[in-house]
Amino acid sequence: MEQKQSNQQKGLRNAFWIVLGLFAVLATIFGIALGTLLGNKNKNLVEIVPGPMRDLAVLLAPPTPDPFVKALATDVDYYETGEIQEIPIYEQKKIDKFIFSFLVVVQNGKTDAEDRQTDMIFIVSWNPLQQKFTVVSLPRDTLVPIADYGWKHLNAAYSLGGIGLLVNTINETYGLDLQNYVYIGTEELATLADGVNGIPALLTEGEAAYLNEKLGCALQAGQQQLTGEQVIALLLDRTSDNKGDLGRAGRQLSIIETTYTYMRDNFDSSFMWPFFGMVSKGIRSNVSFEDLTTVGYEIIESDELTLKLVILPYEDSYTEMTYDGSYAILPEFEKNRILIRQELYGIED
Repeated sequence: MEQKQSNQQKGLRNAFWIVLGLFAVLATIFGIALGTLLGNKNKNLVEIVPGPMRDLAVLLAPPTPDPFVKALATDVDYYETGEIQEIPIYEQKKIDKFIFSFLVVVQNGKTDAEDRQTDMIFIVSWNPLQQKFTVVSLPRDTLVPIADYGWKHLNAAYSLGGIGLLVNTINETYGLDLQNYVYIGTEELATLADGVNGIPALLTEGEAAYLNEKLGCALQAGQQQLTGEQVIALLLDRTSDNKGDLGRAGRQLSIIETTYTYMRDNFDSSFMWPFFGMVSKGIRSNVSFEDLTTVGYEIIESDELTLKLVILPYEDSYTEMTYDGSYAILPEFEKNRILIRQELYGIED
């Protein structure tokens, strides 16, 4: 009897060590995988530092001639002179501690491409208390004052100083408190779209014709399930409706809305970790993996979520113009500052 109990205890001890060993192996594998994902995601993090004080009245003074026009006329390349450099993000006091907001930039081409160009810039904001998810599209051709570079299209801030200069420019222009960012390349975004079996879209005749001519496909107007390549082409389309960059911003928000609905209706919790694994491989961000997945999960699982889509500048609060020989959108800055702060934080200026 004692021998039998001794054998049972020995067997339990052996089983315990086997299970513990399995957990250790799994933990090691998971740790390596997660470390790889986070290493990719956190590559080239942008520093956050105290920023200079700037006079808002001076900042938003009417556009003046581009300070680089004279130099450009003499064929000076500012990329070659070394004057273009990575700018840190300037610290901002948080307006509402319960609201989680970050800048999302989709870089043309690959995430690691040296030629930083972007046609997609968004502010994403999640208010868990109100269950409100807000996506703000900022047209790339918006004319804004960029520190040390004068008045330029908004996307020039990303080309000239990276994520830091873009974040600082948006914060200064609209009185926001962005500190976090996520950026990804169009190639990686296309891979993600293919990873969820494509994205549904309700195409107009103009959009279908645009995609068919550009990609050599045979799409028709109406509901279509688009491949990653087709989704990216549609997101970058600025000609099919004759509305230019404002039309493209609206189209981008429409695709975001259908993508959100599609992901929510087809959400499978067992797919969540593999999906966020793909996301982490493709993006660069200073948002923690935990925060990113938590916010994503809360948004997908929310039963009473309000999705708000905004184009900044707001309707009837801008002027379309030609500046330095190219199309530009000049916002009414004071009006748009008030409206976007009300939208994101519910505050009155």
